[in-house]
Amino acid sequence: MDRISVVTPTFNRPAPLARALASLMAQRGVEGLAPELIVVDNSPDANARELVAGLAEKSPFPLHYISEPRPGVANARNAGVAAARGRWIAFLDDDEEAYPDWLASLALVARERRADAVFGPIEARAEAGEIGPFAPYFERRVDRPSGAEITDLAAYLGTNNSLFDRAACLNGGATFDPSLNESGGEDALLLQRLVLAGKRFYFAADAKVAEWAPPRRLTWAYVKKRKFLSGQIRVFVQDMARPGDVSVLARWMAAGLVQAVAFGAATLLCAPFGENAREKMAAKAFGGLGKIFWTRRFRLALYGRGLVS
Repeated sequence: MDRISVVTPTFNRPAPLARALASLMAQRGVEGLAPELIVVDNSPDANARELVAGLAEKSPFPLHYISEPRPGVANARNAGVAAARGRWIAFLDDDEEAYPDWLASLALVARERRADAVFGPIEARAEAGEIGPFAPYFERRVDRPSGAEITDLAAYLGTNNSLFDRAACLNGGATFDPSLNESGGEDALLLQRLVLAGKRFYFAADAKVAEWAPPRRLTWAYVKKRKFLSGQIRVFVQDMARPGDVSVLARWMAAGLVQAVAFGAATLLCAPFGENAREKMAAKAFGGLGKIFWTRRFRLALYGRGLVS
């Protein structure tokens, strides 16, 4: 039986976690997959324990609680992988909500394509009001048919909404690098290393999840910080995956310079057309700047003290 383990790391987000778990307990078409749900609580006081215990009593699938008090997103993901018993390991973030056919759709593509990893689309939603112009910064859209290979898009993927063949991809010790606990990019680094090892990724168009953005994220100030850090991650992941390969770093930094200059100029030109038009260009310029200023001294923190996320 191809058991699937679903890992959901969480940190001080009881309401979103409850929503994510409710969506996992409502999965359909998973006969023969024997799903197990694993919540990894990264809070120092284990504050999700009671919530998970209450939901476990009515869950149609085994629901396990793991406390990982050492702070950091990589630590949490590693703890979930270590606890998982499935051949396949899926990841759903605690601010996401899976559609009812999510898990079955990931598994179908994984089996049909003999995939090392499968990724699904992400739709953006606002916790309050309309998401408006901020939707593209929380979405994952892939303009390819279901079952298409997307290994070439690895630099733009993440583990949110993903499924991995454990033996092929996640059998290492510290699968996610703990040195990236605060900055994030631990999943991007894993994917880049898997690509270099010859692993192949595929797209499951029907494996949809919604990502819910709280009001504090729906600001241009947050988006620009996030884009800057994303630019940094693009480059330092290459540096960590290909140590000493200066040519790769040079290409990414050159691309960042072009983006910073071009979109910086576009920011000024778009000023008469309103705030949203101007700030969209500014966000792209910040992404370019991140590719230039990617070294540790300039690095933002996505998790923990920095709380960009």
